[in-house]
Amino acid sequence: MKRHSGGKVGKAGRTLSSKKSSKKQKSGAAKVLKKHQDEKH
Repeated sequence: MKRHSGGKVGKAGRTLSSKKSSKKQKSGAAKVLKKHQDEKH
């Protein structure tokens, strides 16, 4: 599986895995990842 490192999807992944990000940030990041997964995978 390809690792996403740059751009919007990579940033969303890092936001989700970070312990410092807020609930609101994680919610937005999860939406970005879900949308990407639905479209591309």
